[in-house]
Amino acid sequence: MSETSERIERLRSLIAEQQLDCLLITHPSNRYYLTGFTAEDIAPNESAGHLFVTASDVVLVTGGVNVTQAEAQAPDIRVVKREGGWPQADATILTELGAHRIGYEAQAMLVGVYHGIGEQLDENGHTYEWVAADGLVEQLRIVKSESEIALLRKAFEITSAAFEKVAPTIQAGQTEAEVAWKIHQAFVELGAEGPSFPTIVAAGTHAARPHHEPGERVIREGEPIVIDMGARYHGYCADLTRTVWVGEPDEKLREVYPIVAAAVEEAIERIQPGMTGADMDAAARSYIDARGYGEAFNHGLGHGVGVRVHEGPSASKDSKDVLAPGHVITVEPGIYLPEWGGVRVEDVVLITEDGIEVLTTAPKQRI
Repeated sequence: MSETSERIERLRSLIAEQQLDCLLITHPSNRYYLTGFTAEDIAPNESAGHLFVTASDVVLVTGGVNVTQAEAQAPDIRVVKREGGWPQADATILTELGAHRIGYEAQAMLVGVYHGIGEQLDENGHTYEWVAADGLVEQLRIVKSESEIALLRKAFEITSAAFEKVAPTIQAGQTEAEVAWKIHQAFVELGAEGPSFPTIVAAGTHAARPHHEPGERVIREGEPIVIDMGARYHGYCADLTRTVWVGEPDEKLREVYPIVAAAVEEAIERIQPGMTGADMDAAARSYIDARGYGEAFNHGLGHGVGVRVHEGPSASKDSKDVLAPGHVITVEPGIYLPEWGGVRVEDVVLITEDGIEVLTTAPKQRI
């Protein structure tokens, strides 16, 4: 049995628990996870395919331009060419499958498609009940298999190698965008499909923005440069953040950087299976707070990584997620001071039966 077929069998158990006749999957990452079909959606309204899973059938509906690709990448799944718009195509399949209690992904379903399917089913005289069923596939995705872990290790290996290749070449006078482009090139040269998210290169006061789009801002000596980057390898995402500088670090960087770097180590030393995401967050947050910068750490400590760069589990003040073997999660505290800049350092760990494995190997600058 292929890995995607095994995932579908596990999903069928969850579908049975919810007493659903069918689960309609419209989330592109869930579709990929269950099928291996890599065609990409164009947000917000161009979907590459909808997947239907029942106790005995799996159907992937896609546009005519994608049929041959879907058949090659998902050989164990019945591929159907979409006829008409999504409401018409989906209603036709649901009627054919005899599905009456229909689970759907409320967070990944366009309102127009939702209502359109209902109208089509009404016209067909097909009785049905919609059941919001978000999170079923995500329950499977949160625990990584050995094959997934191998792909993630490779994604992180490429990411760390790209950082080591580009970071030493950064010079005052370069722009943020130039550095970001060099990172993108390094990913491809090292065997990645490309970046798993738009690379962040944030220099000086831009480093006070946890998310920043690199532009023509010129890098200057002594200031913080936050680089947040990740390669995508065979559909799996890496995530790495390092704060670097050119020349001698300024006075504030000398003060702030060691606090953030130590907070990462403090959290990693405490992480273990059975810990909640809130406890994990507190391990780093309490360290930063004790040094007077608690209010400047304005986001959660971490998130899961897999076929998406942001998935479960989460590590934040309010997270009730419990860390378990097979989880892959980031550890990324930061301190952000708008008038000056910011520092973020991020490592990623795999939760194991008896502890953790750190997947990020890129070096950190020292002060």
